[in-house]
Amino acid sequence: MNDVENYTPDSPRVDFPPLLDWDEVLQDEREDRLGFARRTTYALLTLPGAGLVEGFAGSNHPGLEGARRTVALFQAHLRQMQHFAEIAEVRLEQVARALAVDA
Repeated sequence: MNDVENYTPDSPRVDFPPLLDWDEVLQDEREDRLGFARRTTYALLTLPGAGLVEGFAGSNHPGLEGARRTVALFQAHLRQMQHFAEIAEVRLEQVARALAVDA
């Protein structure tokens, strides 16, 4: 007889205390909008679809719209950073050409 079997508790009860309260989340959003937008975007990518539907269902339609605006803010930032990176790449190419002439 095997004393070790696949043990799974019927209903796991884990009660972690919250690390932030809602006021702290809102303060974080005001103080670091881009960081908040980045974290929100990544959270949306890691949460299961069923959880997202449940979280934004019912009377939380304003929350869904807020999340959309937050992700759009992060997307706009990424586009701007891509633009700056392209300009920096052109400048580095100009530096490389100038160095090649001097060599």
